[in-house]
Amino acid sequence: MNEDQQLISLIRDNPQEGLSKAIELYGGTLKWIIIKILGNSSPQDVEECMSDVFVKLWQNIDSFKIERKVPLKSYLFGITRYTAIDYSRKNSTQMEFIPIEESEIGVSIDFTDELTKEHNCQILQEAIDELPEPDKKIFIHRYYLHQQINAIASRLSLSPKTVENKLYRGKQKLRQSLIERGIVL
Repeated sequence: MNEDQQLISLIRDNPQEGLSKAIELYGGTLKWIIIKILGNSSPQDVEECMSDVFVKLWQNIDSFKIERKVPLKSYLFGITRYTAIDYSRKNSTQMEFIPIEESEIGVSIDFTDELTKEHNCQILQEAIDELPEPDKKIFIHRYYLHQQINAIASRLSLSPKTVENKLYRGKQKLRQSLIERGIVL
């Protein structure tokens, strides 16, 4: 039984001990992810978000499939990211939600199969990681952290027009990279 299987069994059999072990193993990284997404939120918001992450892990532990070869920490990082984004949306009345739509980069992907979705998300993440700076930062701030163009421009000391142009060109580069990696358009 590998470490993930042991932790999953522990969470199922003894939730208090299992979640304590999960916090010990991943708490620092999860807190870092939450702080990066929530920005200048209060320590109470960060702790509340972190608590919600572990509640969601406990509630959904039976739906985690070890045979999919996705590490538990990756699953947990995803829960953390989405939970923190939800908190960020709730706490920000000025935040504009801009999803990275498949149609924006000219990609048509069938996400009906969960395994395919995970694989395609990994390919998308790798393609974004390979974007040059500051394009990568612009993409992350716009489509992962849902920041407005003016805020991104200010943070990166660029003009809003430069940010818009880099987003446009970045989507073209991303589209080509996805084609090369085997995502069918």
